[in-house]
Amino acid sequence: MGNTVRVESRRQQWQRRSRTIPIMLGATGAAIVLSPVIVLVAAVADVGRGLLRLPRVRTFLFLLQYGVNDSVEILLAPVLWAMAGFGTRLRGKASISRHQRLQRWSLRVLIRRADRLLGLRIATDESSRAALVPTPAIVLCRHVSIFDAPLPSALYLDSGVDVRGVIMAELLVDPGFDLLYGRLGSVFIPRDNGPDARAQVAHLGRGIHGSSVAVIFPEGRLFRAEDMQRSLVSVAKTDAARAMRLQRLRHVLPPRPGGFTALLEACPNVDVVVISHTGLESYGALRDLAGDVPLTMSITVEARRYSREEIPADLADAANWLDDRWLEMDEWIHERLPPAN
Repeated sequence: MGNTVRVESRRQQWQRRSRTIPIMLGATGAAIVLSPVIVLVAAVADVGRGLLRLPRVRTFLFLLQYGVNDSVEILLAPVLWAMAGFGTRLRGKASISRHQRLQRWSLRVLIRRADRLLGLRIATDESSRAALVPTPAIVLCRHVSIFDAPLPSALYLDSGVDVRGVIMAELLVDPGFDLLYGRLGSVFIPRDNGPDARAQVAHLGRGIHGSSVAVIFPEGRLFRAEDMQRSLVSVAKTDAARAMRLQRLRHVLPPRPGGFTALLEACPNVDVVVISHTGLESYGALRDLAGDVPLTMSITVEARRYSREEIPADLADAANWLDDRWLEMDEWIHERLPPAN
């Protein structure tokens, strides 16, 4: 993949990691030691409120598993670095394969725990599964919850596809995520630094090959109804006609075309897959989910594939094409949501 486009220096990177790594390892160790007490207190609190399916216990156990997985990634990262010639062959085939095995193990464990503890299950049909392949591809996904961030990786998990994501730099606070995903070609982009962010996205796109996909969430942030008007006002400052057309949106934010068009330029011959989903609207963060687990409804997912010939070559027209897909997604979601009271 060549040299990574950096938005922070090595010194800044290790200053951050010198804080995040001890915090994660310490918090996970403390949670393991105190887990019998925490589970007992959470169980008493649940039963005392008549919550016999123990949502607080389930939520704590899921968080504990996440911490264990993250800690394993942190502890194995220097081992994998040493095995890759003390960092000189991190981008080599053998090193990438070792990191992918660790990533897929972690994802599988968390998906099982999310299913059994939280009731988070993915429901998709055969046509959607078929739309995910062949690769390479650019994958565009809706973003309404922290739980849809790993959704594309979960969908591709058993297909042997190398999933590389465009990830907000805020997630660098998770050191296992930082170490593992960064080495596997994902990029962490600053939210408000357009040129650097676009350069990183283009860098990711140039590394996409026959068995990989580039995943991006074009909304750029979690959907919140209260953010809709602010987003439309921002769009109107540069394109009033576009803002008028996107006023029809109800369940997704206006997509930001910069990352998408950067990928189109960097990956000139690949198809585009659009992933829509519903079922997570009320669960933007873990605290929103905690009182309802285990969930009884699945996350409904639909994937649609568009050949490169269907996407306009002109980047301005491609941005309009993206808007059209988001308007269609909004209608798809609206048809599947329960009527508002």
